[in-house]
Amino acid sequence: MKPLERLGLALLHRIDPERAHGLSLLALRAGLASLPGPVDVPRLHTTLAGMSLLNPVGLAAGYDKNATAIAPLSRAGFGFIEVGAATPLPQPGNDKPRLFRLTQD
Repeated sequence: MKPLERLGLALLHRIDPERAHGLSLLALRAGLASLPGPVDVPRLHTTLAGMSLLNPVGLAAGYDKNATAIAPLSRAGFGFIEVGAATPLPQPGNDKPRLFRLTQD
């Protein structure tokens, strides 16, 4: 990890988790994160529900709920990215705090 990335991560850990989540998405969209690109190792190739994946590691729904960072996330090395939730009308969401850290882990 580069020194600037280490500093950014340390700063994100000092602020409210929900705000850190938003800032991390903003940094991705602004191109401020170094991303490894696709992980294409033949022994990791996987087929799931008829879809061919480069690897079996995916990003679960909830990180990019509004699908605003699909392009940079596609360069993060995941085999698949699940975005959304898609609903016919906007939903109020859960009460805060919705995110928290397990600092002992």
